[in-house]
Amino acid sequence: MNDDAEHDGRVDPGALLLQTDWNAVEHCCPDVAPETPVILRELLDDDPDVQGFALRCLAEALVRGNVFYTATAPAARYVAAILGDPRTLAQVTDRSVHEVYDLGPQTPFPLRAGLMSWLGDSVVDAMAQQGRPYGDQEDLDAFLDLAPEFYAAVRPFLTSGSLEIREAALGALLPLLRLPALADRGPAHRDQVLAAAFGAGPHRWRAVDTLSSWGEDVSSLL
Repeated sequence: MNDDAEHDGRVDPGALLLQTDWNAVEHCCPDVAPETPVILRELLDDDPDVQGFALRCLAEALVRGNVFYTATAPAARYVAAILGDPRTLAQVTDRSVHEVYDLGPQTPFPLRAGLMSWLGDSVVDAMAQQGRPYGDQEDLDAFLDLAPEFYAAVRPFLTSGSLEIREAALGALLPLLRLPALADRGPAHRDQVLAAAFGAGPHRWRAVDTLSSWGEDVSSLL
């Protein structure tokens, strides 16, 4: 799939924004962060600075302290639906002014990679809380029920021409392959998972966890 091609996912992001009753759901910080649909629209803004700030808001307001909210699932669904939008190729940063002061300027990265990293990290957080969530179980379940859509959205970017995007796609794919709903997708990715588990890439331990969840002996990898 060409990185500039429109993603052929099942969900139309524009329709999703219009069909969702955003007044009926909320994120963690309604008095501080922008409303969820504002955050989502700004992910596709023409200004990379606005997009980077929206990515930060997404990470801080929709899954905060490992808590999933009523707005998390519809927001994640929208994020998955826009991954193929050319505007997600914008180079962004998401550090606050204070972080830039303390840590220095951040190297820009593709928004698309940042969005997939958020999805992957959120899946990992959700799986770790199954049966004992910090928030409401139904909000957690609503998010995990979208796993097939996340998989369909992320998979095309495993062969991206951008290393950052490929790595982010793999980081999101690995925890998804541990979910029962995607058990039948595992065999098609076994070679990729093995390569990641035996490699030195940033997602090695996620790959090891995926192999372990499939019942494979990973003792030699620990």
